[in-house]
Amino acid sequence: MTAVRETLVGLLILLMLCSMIVLLRNAILHYAADHSEMLPDPEELDSFREGAYLTDDRMEYLLTDAVYFPVPESRISPEATVSYENSWMFERTFGGKRGHEGCDLMGDLDQRGYYPVVSISSGVVEKIGWLRQGGNRIGIRSPGGCYFYYAHLYSYADGLEEGSSVSAGELIGYMGDSGYSDTVGTVGHFSVHLHLGIYIDDENGEEMSLNPYPLLKKLENHKLKYVY
Repeated sequence: MTAVRETLVGLLILLMLCSMIVLLRNAILHYAADHSEMLPDPEELDSFREGAYLTDDRMEYLLTDAVYFPVPESRISPEATVSYENSWMFERTFGGKRGHEGCDLMGDLDQRGYYPVVSISSGVVEKIGWLRQGGNRIGIRSPGGCYFYYAHLYSYADGLEEGSSVSAGELIGYMGDSGYSDTVGTVGHFSVHLHLGIYIDDENGEEMSLNPYPLLKKLENHKLKYVY
């Protein structure tokens, strides 16, 4: 009887181990499925590197730091959408011919001060204030060293200043149409939109622009929801 009992106990332990392995496998597969939209497509991420030096470790920092799409969804206004295209390095002429170092997210409801803008990443406010081209702008340096540049804002969130710490998803301001003037507060030279730029330092310590478009596409499934 003792041998039979020991055999049954051994079989029971084996069945429990098999069940635990199956549960662990299913948990891993479930996690991978839930996070598959954030796994980089090699061809798509090549556009980050277009015209720029970007090592694999800097790529990892960028993808790790970026958490949320910069414009939340509206809970109450389905028409309050944004649209954007891959306009990186398109020609711009204000202040002389230059390449467009960013991506413009256009407010489909062309109302300044209507759309909230949140920080894509956590980080520290490195620059805030007026620029001739960018109007009301905020520059936030992420933990991995990426500089996220938000321009043409209508206004800033209360309490932000250089040196302020921000969390990913924190309100930093409202979309507007400010800029293209030396006069602080100038609006109306273009449609309401958010200009998003991403900058890093290259191997020589020189700042360079990255194309935000593929990152925005990756963050489409990571939008906060606000009441506006």
